[in-house]
Amino acid sequence: MRIKYEVSAGGLVLRRRDSTYDALLIGRGTPRLWTLPKGHVEARESNEQAAIREVREETGCWGELIVRLNEIAYWFYVGRAKHRKSVTFYLMSYLSGDPDNHDHEVDEARWFDVAQARKSLKYVNEKRLIDLALDYLAAHPGALGDLPAVERVAEQKSS
Repeated sequence: MRIKYEVSAGGLVLRRRDSTYDALLIGRGTPRLWTLPKGHVEARESNEQAAIREVREETGCWGELIVRLNEIAYWFYVGRAKHRKSVTFYLMSYLSGDPDNHDHEVDEARWFDVAQARKSLKYVNEKRLIDLALDYLAAHPGALGDLPAVERVAEQKSS
């Protein structure tokens, strides 16, 4: 049996909303299958570059890399070929853009409250990425550059 190895990268894009976060997901099909944006790493492209590009293409939004969250690896079949795919996911901070400007590869890109995003995601490994991101943000307040002004001043004074 032939085995094909694939390498992809993607991102969990978050933005601050009041005391919580919104997460940007992509949807395909009817009923919608919600996932995180991801895609193939092209020749001469780093995982980080691919993650930023794929997020931009599939969601219409630009994100800034914060930290590598995890790598998810899985097997699947296409015809008689067995594929092993590994996807490196990054936590990303929303910079700009509009989810309505997503490309043709997805049917919809949409912001969800982070708790609803976790419930809506199809795959358990992607749900765990939200947990990892929230743990990281709890341990690194202001990692998304979104500390309230009072906290930001206090943090600068203690540095």
